[in-house]
Amino acid sequence: MSGTYSAGTLIAIALSLSSSIATTATAQLPPESWYEGAQLTGNWWGFRDSLEDSGVRPFIVYDSIFAANVSGGIESDKDFVGQVYAGLEMDLERLLGLNGMTFKVSYVNRHGDSIGESVGGIYNPMAIFGGQTNYLYDFRLEKSFGDAWAIKLGRISADQDFALSPLYFYSLSTAINGPIRALLLENALTSFPFAVWGGRIKYKPSKPHQFQLGAYLIGKDMFNFKDHGVNFSIRDDDGVSILAQYDWSPDVFGRPARVFVGVVNAFFDFEDFDGTGTTDHFVRFYGHANVEVADGFKLFGLLSYSDQDDVAKTPFQANIGSVYKGLIPSRPDDRTIAFATYAQFSDEYGESLGEDKNYEMVYELAHRIQIIPSFYIQPSIQYIRNPGGTGNIDDAIVLGAWVGASF
Repeated sequence: MSGTYSAGTLIAIALSLSSSIATTATAQLPPESWYEGAQLTGNWWGFRDSLEDSGVRPFIVYDSIFAANVSGGIESDKDFVGQVYAGLEMDLERLLGLNGMTFKVSYVNRHGDSIGESVGGIYNPMAIFGGQTNYLYDFRLEKSFGDAWAIKLGRISADQDFALSPLYFYSLSTAINGPIRALLLENALTSFPFAVWGGRIKYKPSKPHQFQLGAYLIGKDMFNFKDHGVNFSIRDDDGVSILAQYDWSPDVFGRPARVFVGVVNAFFDFEDFDGTGTTDHFVRFYGHANVEVADGFKLFGLLSYSDQDDVAKTPFQANIGSVYKGLIPSRPDDRTIAFATYAQFSDEYGESLGEDKNYEMVYELAHRIQIIPSFYIQPSIQYIRNPGGTGNIDDAIVLGAWVGASF
């Protein structure tokens, strides 16, 4: 789909839709109904509450992104992507008397198309694009041993526990949203919704400290969306990624903060960019820090680095961002968001394509309008500087809106 939207048009549509929904909900439904609840469909005449009391928590979440490349890039374009994420979380202690054990199974459907190729950058401006089909995602057990130890095993992805902060989820771009993007570009680990066999051990000796160690299958087909998440085979040429991460969650001047540092060790035959051989051991380091500097106002930064330019597309990535909840006093649950990303391309990667690549940057401003607890609209503007890193593609401006609802 080609064409353009103006910034005013997208924001007007978002605000008009939000006002209409809020007005309808207020006029037709009592406050004690779904209007004030965490899910649009309420408690299903008490059935949801009964399920949760018995140890079964169902969830259905729908997300969609509308976006348009209105300036620069390769060509003007507009499109839509959507995602359904649904499943069950089961407390097996309540259901079967298995102390400290939970089970989760989930389904993902992705549909629509992205404007990413029309922009020409390494990051996709529509974060929920990738593998547009149906998936079995979670299929895993977790066992807790008191408050200190926990083990997770099954079909999972590494970003459930590693290299991720909830603050990243407010971005429409894969430059921020999801696990630290540089970790994915070498295929050293998988992320939602691509599940693999894996396991994680977590140790929390005291409140501010946490240690994690995880191992996850990797291979040539780990992003094969045609398998729909149900190919459980382990192939002879598969490899493994081992991740270790330390989390520290102190109070800084009486305000919450979080710091984590980690390393990815991937054992697999990665093809070198020059085509002359393979690298069987890849290492990447990463770190993140965030702190609340005022009520509702959080700042964060992250870094990722690998010295293996022969297999790392972006050896260095840096991000900074802010999320401000309640900036507008009359909108205490809204969030105002600002992000910036810098990625340095590998010289070897550029040479393998016959190009001189240097860097790409992404800037993003957004405001999440929390209409009701279960529904939001988030207009956004992204500025992509030097898409693709060659200087041959004009800087791009992408306007978008994210709509999300929990059922």
